[in-house]
Amino acid sequence: MKHIIVTGAKGGTGRSIVDCLRTAGYAVTGIDLEYPTHTDGGYKKADVLDGTSLNDLFANADAVVHFGSLPTDHWSSWSTCFENVMMGGFNVLQAAANTGITRIAYASSIEVYGNLNKQPHLPLTEESPAIPVSIYGSAKLRLEELASDYCRWHDMSIAGFRLGRIVYENSYNWRLKSHTESPDRCVDCLWCYIDARDVAEACRLWLESDITGFKAYNLAADEVCLEVPTETMLREFYPNIPIQRKIGKFQSPFFSTELKMDLGWQAKHHWRDLRIEAETKP
Repeated sequence: MKHIIVTGAKGGTGRSIVDCLRTAGYAVTGIDLEYPTHTDGGYKKADVLDGTSLNDLFANADAVVHFGSLPTDHWSSWSTCFENVMMGGFNVLQAAANTGITRIAYASSIEVYGNLNKQPHLPLTEESPAIPVSIYGSAKLRLEELASDYCRWHDMSIAGFRLGRIVYENSYNWRLKSHTESPDRCVDCLWCYIDARDVAEACRLWLESDITGFKAYNLAADEVCLEVPTETMLREFYPNIPIQRKIGKFQSPFFSTELKMDLGWQAKHHWRDLRIEAETKP
């Protein structure tokens, strides 16, 4: 594997993925609706909603990392949301099939699990039922099902990473402040987070692995961004949901166990280590 396509390459997570893969020695073509402000080349302008253009861009590539989608503040309606998730995802899958690409990593979401008060127990694992309650969560789940179909139809190997809140090296203070100061605002994501650089590393490990078929992985840091013990918060906000497994003092109740077992992945960036020196919102 030598040449990798990264969609959404201008975004914060996309930039981390491009940097990670280039550091590992891969040739990377980043695609997005606009060029990054600072670039040393290797980028193309393209819209994942334009499937025809993707066929040309994917030619001669070996793998794809798909993180391209309009930001949520650009969604004018739920139909826009569904189109971006499903049609964008479909176009990437079909362009990969058309050009012989068989290995893909892409962004799914914790929202596939839906209303956590409907879960039979916590913590959340990949075995927890997916019962989405929003168009976004439903679209992400439908895309997982479609990706699984493409694995059967075209002998592909695809990983969908179920992500909560993604943070960046220069955004720890402002992006996680609402978690620590107002925990009730972040109940639906179980106070979990993941650094974009750790997302990038998970993508690299998947692309280099020999695991076949479709896999959905939870992807979160090992700890919550709280100063209150996790079980205390769970009993306050989810008093009727049994806690099935022991959870460490500040351990995330959104377990990434399968990712660690399959790929040897470990989160390397933690908010408690970085919050003092992190910059405020740029």
